[in-house]
Parts: sequence; structure tokens; C-alpha cells
Amino acid sequence: MHYSSATPPGLNIFWIHLQVALIWVGVPALVVGASVWWATRRARAGGTAALARRARTGRLAGIAVGAAVGCVAVWHYQVWLAPTAVGAGYLLGVLAGELVSAEGPAGPLRVASLQARNPRQYLPRGSVPVALGAGVVAMLAPVVLVLLPPVSYGPFRPDPYDSRIVVRGGTTSWPSPALSVPLAVIAGLALVAGGVLMRRLAALPQPVGAGQPGLRERARRNAGRAIAGAVLGIELLAVGSLAILAGDGLAVPQGSNGDAYLGSRILNWAGLVTALAGLVVWCLLGWWRRGPAGAPDAVADHPVPG
Repeated sequence: MHYSSATPPGLNIFWIHLQVALIWVGVPALVVGASVWWATRRARAGGTAALARRARTGRLAGIAVGAAVGCVAVWHYQVWLAPTAVGAGYLLGVLAGELVSAEGPAGPLRVASLQARNPRQYLPRGSVPVALGAGVVAMLAPVVLVLLPPVSYGPFRPDPYDSRIVVRGGTTSWPSPALSVPLAVIAGLALVAGGVLMRRLAALPQPVGAGQPGLRERARRNAGRAIAGAVLGIELLAVGSLAILAGDGLAVPQGSNGDAYLGSRILNWAGLVTALAGLVVWCLLGWWRRGPAGAPDAVADHPVPG
């Protein structure tokens, strides 16, 4: 790498890291953070204002922690881990802001109710098979990449208009386990963390007080969607990153091997689209819902025994 005499190499590397962090950390943190802020601010008009404010504080704080960890990952050349670090921080924010019950029984009168809750009833339909499928793909990808043979390409002409220049062929290399294994580990941990958090969500006690059960149940459903969205986002971001990394294994020079070059382009674009889809799903499922207008708080979104 060439450095100009006016710019110290250390400063140049700092600006490169900063630009990479703005893309791989700043984009997911800002997109998801803006979605959280806007959705929970809208809830101030309903009865869940206090719960929405608590959720907003926890989620944004978690995103900030995840973004800091992501910047450290970029600085240590683990760029692919940066977006998933934001998702992990988001899950911690949901745990701290919405799954830690601060209310306990108080007063001379205690009220108890029997309600059968299952973590699955708080998960969006179809989220479990998609998360499991993406997680399996992410966890198997390092093994597949290790077993794949290198791609060879023959001599080619870099300039189609000058037949005198011919560059000899060579072979490409697939991503090393040092790049793919951490993504697989994060994908597996996200699935485990999602299961643990959903069990914690279903086990939260109902607060005592008139009108509170419906509000708490609505907040519980919002937290369930947020957990599912974050886990799906992490899984799709991991799969997208692995697809982009796998594209390097087919990254032959243009004009040397048309099929391999086309496969590399397809993997790169598929990885980018998958990562963007992960951000979209994350934001949509994490959107704080106020519930149907005019629904009584005491019965709105009441759990269905099952």
C-alpha cells in the first residue's frame, strides 16, 4: 500500500477503519436504532407509554454497547462480526429493559391467576423455521468451505483489445476458518440466546393492579417479536456475510473463467441482499405495537392457553 509523504501510515489506517466501521457498524446501528426510537415514541399516545419508554431505553443502550463492540471488531480486522455484535447488544438491551421484572407483590391483598403460557405463542408465525434454517446454514458453512477444492483458472487476456498481453492462470482460495467459524459460533449462540430469552419472557409474572395485565401482555408480545427479529437479523446477517466471503473463493479474474466469475458475482449480491433482508426483518419485527385502538387494556392481547 502506498502512503503519501504528507499522511502518516497510522493516520491512514485509522481513517480506513473509521470508514469501514461507518458501513458495517453505523448502518445497522442507525437503521435499527431509528426504528426503535420512532416506534416507541409513537406509543406515548397509548396506555403503554411507560413500558415503551423502558423498552426504548434498554434497546438503544444495547445497540450502543453492540456498536462499541463492533468497532473493536473492525479495529482487529474482524469486519464480518461487526453487524452481528450490534444484534447481540440489542438482545442484551431487550433482556435488561423488558425481561427483568421490577414489580413484586405488595400490600395486604394478593391476587393470583392461572395462565398457561408457551414461548411459541409470543413468536411471529414462521420465524422459528426460518431462524433454524439460517442458523444451520451458517453453522455448516465453515465445514463446507474447508472441504471445497480450490478453483483453478487458465491464462487470460486482461485487455480484450490487445491479444499480445496474456497473464498466466492460478488458483483461488476459500475463506479460512478464522473468518467463517466466528460467524458460525455467533449464529449458534444467537439461537440459544433466543430460546433462553423466550423462556424467560413466558415466565415473567403478571403485575398486580387494575388494568395492568393487558398492558403487560401487550408488552410481552412486543418483546417476543423483538427477540425473534434480532435473532433472525443475526442469522441472516451471518449467512449474508458468509455468502460474501464464499464469493472470494470464486473470485477469478474477469475473462479467465466465466462460470466461476459469474458465481462469485451471484454470491456477493446474494449475500448483500440477505444481509439487507436481515436488517429489514429485524426492524419490522422489533416495531413496538400499541395494539388495536379502543381495545380494553385488561383484556387486550390476553394469552391463549395452549
